[in-house]
Amino acid sequence: MRKIITLFAALAIAACSATSQDARISVFPDVAPSSVGSGSKLSITVDDGRQSAVIGTYRDGAQITTSQDLAKTIGEALVDSFEKQGFNVVAAGDPSAMNIFVALQDLTFTYDGNVVSSSATTTSRVRVDVINNSFNRTYTNSLERTIPFAANQDTNNSQLSATLRAMVEKIVNDPELIDTLKR
Repeated sequence: MRKIITLFAALAIAACSATSQDARISVFPDVAPSSVGSGSKLSITVDDGRQSAVIGTYRDGAQITTSQDLAKTIGEALVDSFEKQGFNVVAAGDPSAMNIFVALQDLTFTYDGNVVSSSATTTSRVRVDVINNSFNRTYTNSLERTIPFAANQDTNNSQLSATLRAMVEKIVNDPELIDTLKR
């Protein structure tokens, strides 16, 4: 009987323990089509330079990471956004193109939850360098949401996606960067 109680206790503890999350992040910026780029050639290189693969924790300490290639995810969003603005995005190394190097420096998720509601804050930091020019800028972004009851994988994915979407929108809508890229 004691073995059965011990087994049930072990199963109950395992069921209550936090499950880590492999975040699925989608970045679809809202960029109005325009001709501001006037066909200027542009190449984009993106690097995931975060110090840790752990984005954050939620609930009882469950880790949030992602198996996605965030550099590729961000890069695709930037290419699509700049093309919508009339830039001609070409392969890296084209000597006639303005070359942008984008480094994701930080992406974090902070969770504060209780029974009735929880709040989650996501932050991101990206550095953009125009290689053929002296332009460099660090863009930061944060998003805080209150979620009824506890955060879950869907709400976490949504918030992380919204944070990176807003970051890409900041970059592609920066008038100084746009002016630099058109030269």
